[in-house]
Amino acid sequence: MPNYRTFKVTMRRLSFALPIIACLAAQLYAQEDVKQAVLKHLKTSRDFTLKIADQMPASDYSFKLTPPQMSFAEQLVHLSQGLTYFLAPFSGEKPNPGKPKSMSKEDVTAFVKTSFDNAIETVSKLAPDQISKTYKSDEGTMTGADLLLGLLDHTTHHRASAEMYLRAKGITPAEYQF
Repeated sequence: MPNYRTFKVTMRRLSFALPIIACLAAQLYAQEDVKQAVLKHLKTSRDFTLKIADQMPASDYSFKLTPPQMSFAEQLVHLSQGLTYFLAPFSGEKPNPGKPKSMSKEDVTAFVKTSFDNAIETVSKLAPDQISKTYKSDEGTMTGADLLLGLLDHTTHHRASAEMYLRAKGITPAEYQF
């Protein structure tokens, strides 16, 4: 049986170590919470984006609000390609987003779905240390959490633009989902 002095020293060491261990554990759980929240919103965003894509008639996929702007199809393709750009730093590879076979409604919506599904798969495999790590990207230096938030923000921005195209065509966009 350890003596009282040994016990006291051990307890003092533990009193310093336990808060540090607790903080580290909390960070790991926080990163996992970030990942779960991003996955939830990516799935909702995929479904909502596909609803918006479906609402535009196929004949209007080339529609532009003004000549210098992207067409409706280009907005959706750009939104989808952005997923790859925001996730590329996690793998350290150069982004290679691909493109749809054509700018037809059928090909663009298939590309949107595939792009989101790939992003969901990638995010689901991220480890907590990847989310807290700092990366260099085309946008500058960001943490993994910043990249994931940027991915969601970029998606929302371009989907909102696509919704304006629908409104210009007299179509009320599907009700927003969060």
